[in-house]
Amino acid sequence: MVLGRVSMPAAFRIPGFAGLWVSGSLASFSRVVIQIALSWITLEVTGSPFMVGVVGAARMAPQLVFGIPAGALADSMDRRLMIVLANGSCVGLLLASIALALGGLLSAPMLILMSALFGIVDTVRMSASQAYAYDLVRSTRATSGMALSNLGGQLFSMLGGLAGGYALAGLGGPVTLAGVAVAVLVAIAALYLGGAAAPVEKVVRDGAPAEGRPAGRRTGVDLRRALTLVTRKPILAILALSIILAEIFGFATQTLLPTFARDVFEVGAAGLGVMMATRAAGGSLGLLVLSRLGAEGRSGVIFVSTAGLFGLALLLFTLSPTYELALVLLAISGFGASVMDTLGQTLLQRNADERERGAAMGLWVFSVGFGPVGHLALGAGADAFGAPATQAVSGVMLMIVAAGMALHAPLRRAR
Repeated sequence: MVLGRVSMPAAFRIPGFAGLWVSGSLASFSRVVIQIALSWITLEVTGSPFMVGVVGAARMAPQLVFGIPAGALADSMDRRLMIVLANGSCVGLLLASIALALGGLLSAPMLILMSALFGIVDTVRMSASQAYAYDLVRSTRATSGMALSNLGGQLFSMLGGLAGGYALAGLGGPVTLAGVAVAVLVAIAALYLGGAAAPVEKVVRDGAPAEGRPAGRRTGVDLRRALTLVTRKPILAILALSIILAEIFGFATQTLLPTFARDVFEVGAAGLGVMMATRAAGGSLGLLVLSRLGAEGRSGVIFVSTAGLFGLALLLFTLSPTYELALVLLAISGFGASVMDTLGQTLLQRNADERERGAAMGLWVFSVGFGPVGHLALGAGADAFGAPATQAVSGVMLMIVAAGMALHAPLRRAR
């Protein structure tokens, strides 16, 4: 398979890429299983779709608070080390969750707290890992390389959806979380055994590193510059706004899936796992297509188009008369979501200065951190009007957002 300017075998010969790919894939596996476990346990404990939304919001709220600082930190320290430390913290939280579950202490407040702590881990890990992936693949093949990197996450998310749903239904929460802890430990090992870290270029005479290379000599955390990034780079501001709105009206609809599984299609926890896996399968296909196309020179157009596809699929999903057709539409929504997500990450880094790519990914994490607004609103809407009506409105709103994005010429022309 050819990925734009880099073949798949060649990509895995890049020092450090194989280790990052395996590590990131297992991190995605763990993230999905934890999400399924927390959402399903919350629904069983409280019986409220709104509380599922609250727990989902708590998982994402740290991204809003810590996203930009974490990105600035990624510009000042070893990004691979940041990923390892985040994964180690995740193992500790999983062990604590198992102990709480065995002790019958996973009440609604405790679920919210644990979800927020997992969210802090996600924030640090995402800020460092996407910038580190760009370090490895270089700017000239960033779209294809990052699509391949994210493809592993999608494939393992699909596996996590299936394994998490069935494990939760058959083995219970503690055993399921113990399996996740093992997966994260393997992720830590893979990052060190899979190859050397990205090389660091020496700073050249004008103080800027060579094109496409990781930043040179590290300096202290420059939080002020990170916080003013959008004021200095207008295209980054419009990209961030687009990501925020897509997160609220599109990605946050995942909080409705447990309700669809239990009350609409009546397929239980195992069926919820299948739904999560199907969405990830569609996302995997989207990344394969993106990898083949490369999207060089037309990233902005594809970014806008897939936002519209994402919204349309969400709307049609709510109108599906059968579970099987709903799965097909869920796969289409996953296709649009994954392509939009990867292009958002790539466009932010490509349009930022080389030394601020960590800050650019912190801006992405910050933008994704607005997801709690969507989780809370959709959870409340599902309680009041039902999950189908709530998601239908979200799908329509996302299509309106895509139409507005299409009218912004600099975004359409973004590379």
